[in-house]
Amino acid sequence: MNIPSPTHPQQIWVIDDDETALMLAQMVLSEAGFEVRTFANAPSALLAAPAGFPAIMVVDLIMPQMDGFAFCKRLRALPGGAEVPVLVTTSLDDPASIDRAYCAGATGFATKPLNWAIEVHRLHYMLRAAEVARELRLKERETRSAKEDWERTFDAIPDVVTVLDSDLRILRANAAAGQQLGLAPDALIGRRCYEMFRKQAQPCANCPALKSLQTGQPASAELPCDSKGGVFAVSTSPVTDAQGQVTHLVYVARDLTEQKLLEAEYRQAQKMEAIGTLAGGIAHDFNNLLTIILGCGELLKDEEERAGRNRDEFKTIIDAAKRGASLSRQLMTFSRKEACKSQVQVLDLNHVIRDVWKMLERIVPKSVTLAAKLSDQLHRINADSGQLEQVLLNLAVNAAHAMPTGGTLTLETRNTELDADFCRYHPELKAGPHVCLRISDTGHGMDRRTQERIYEPFFTTKKVGAGTGLGLSVVFGIVKDHGGHIQCHSEENVGTTFEIYLPITAADLVATPPASPPLGATPKGSGTIMIVDDEAPIRNMLQRFLVRQGYSVFAAADGEIALDRYRNPATRPELVILDLGMPVMSGWECLERLRQIDPQARVLIASGYGGDDLEDRIFQKGALGFINKPYDLGEMSRKVRSIFTGQPQELSAA
Repeated sequence: MNIPSPTHPQQIWVIDDDETALMLAQMVLSEAGFEVRTFANAPSALLAAPAGFPAIMVVDLIMPQMDGFAFCKRLRALPGGAEVPVLVTTSLDDPASIDRAYCAGATGFATKPLNWAIEVHRLHYMLRAAEVARELRLKERETRSAKEDWERTFDAIPDVVTVLDSDLRILRANAAAGQQLGLAPDALIGRRCYEMFRKQAQPCANCPALKSLQTGQPASAELPCDSKGGVFAVSTSPVTDAQGQVTHLVYVARDLTEQKLLEAEYRQAQKMEAIGTLAGGIAHDFNNLLTIILGCGELLKDEEERAGRNRDEFKTIIDAAKRGASLSRQLMTFSRKEACKSQVQVLDLNHVIRDVWKMLERIVPKSVTLAAKLSDQLHRINADSGQLEQVLLNLAVNAAHAMPTGGTLTLETRNTELDADFCRYHPELKAGPHVCLRISDTGHGMDRRTQERIYEPFFTTKKVGAGTGLGLSVVFGIVKDHGGHIQCHSEENVGTTFEIYLPITAADLVATPPASPPLGATPKGSGTIMIVDDEAPIRNMLQRFLVRQGYSVFAAADGEIALDRYRNPATRPELVILDLGMPVMSGWECLERLRQIDPQARVLIASGYGGDDLEDRIFQKGALGFINKPYDLGEMSRKVRSIFTGQPQELSAA
């Protein structure tokens, strides 16, 4: 707000009912350089005031209509009237009149008769004093405005900003500091910073404020805020006097909590991308190996059954290969978020544990005792049995590693009712009946810091080469995908217990996966088939099987050889079983060129890369079917027969 200046800086008003006094004032003041305007009464002067004020006024105290007391009060009430200096003149010299005049708003007081030679000097002095006062008021208002602007700016800073003295007491605090602590900024004044932000009785070991006091230089550090949690980037800047001594510190703390979370998520995303790259690189070769194991196992089992012998070892090989395929799919699902077809069904968790038990007896060292406490009336759950087997195997293997000198590994199941209080702290759960799986060991246990990181990908306490650090992160992902919750209780030198809560299903019927019919029961077929795969063991195994099924079969080791044979009408097959991942020429390119040679070419794609997107793409490219590696030979036989009999509804991946 501006301080008003006189509208007429050289003008003086003289207000008096005495005409002689007005004439004398007019003559003397004009000679002194003033522009003089006279008024015979106070009301006429007030009427002229809105048009502009003079630099100064001389007002007689005793006048008819309106005296000088009333005039001063009315003048001071007008906008801008408070700034005009007023000299009151009167023949009354009693103290009461003088006090009353000053109370009414007079700036100066003079007693009649006036000595105008002296009064001219008084008037010049009053003008200089009024100008100085005006400048002081202007400076005061500018200072107040600047202070208010600074305070608004100070409080607008989103970071925590405080001013500390040399004893680390808070001298000033902005609004963000109060919001961080849940207090008004004024309530922080006089409190030490470490008491408020760290809830400690002394500064922290790496306190940047202490460092700035000692060195006279800015300092910074990342510190936790124990009052509200989170991590803050704290910086302190010293303010020094003329002698270079630190008088106080500017303390700034920026909340890094969200940034740290984002950084952690970004690092985890990078880790998961690395896992995906690794899994994608090895998946094809790994599934090829499983295809060989599974196919050869089925062929040997079929030969033994034909000879009237039934050996459990072949079934064990086949089951292990199928479990290996499930592990491969789950790793791809967790690490690459690839859409793999889940085999969710109504399950009895006890049955899954019993199926895994024989495998545990083989992989858990003899020094570890296996124990089971399974509830007889366990509720059913909706789950993927392969994924639950993976959970059991990973947790059991970890438990065994925690007991290098022996101990007890116990698997327990029970029904439990989760209440609202428990679910409030675990929002992924819903209150109600659940099944609890409890896996405990008597191993060396874990400290708190280790427990906080166990679900991180690649985190492991095992020696180099003894573990990848993926097991528990895969377990965590599977449990979450099933709408469940996993928690760990561990104590050093006592043992570790994992508890998994899974929601129950209302269904009573437990689904049993359909068993593959014996190979000998598969109907015989006829037709010419070309197998295109760079893995010789797969080509040989599959060729041997399909020949046994009645087909005429030959093989090609890569796409170029396959195209050469397909171009020749004499060697063109009726069906091509094509692997996608091959050197020299990829399966995608080979498929495209086969379709260019013959738009009606019948192609069945076999690949170790699973996923709904892949299957859709395969059909868009013109293939008639898709089968995931590793496949069992019965499934392969059914898909091949479906193509020859023209039943495409049977051709999607199982």
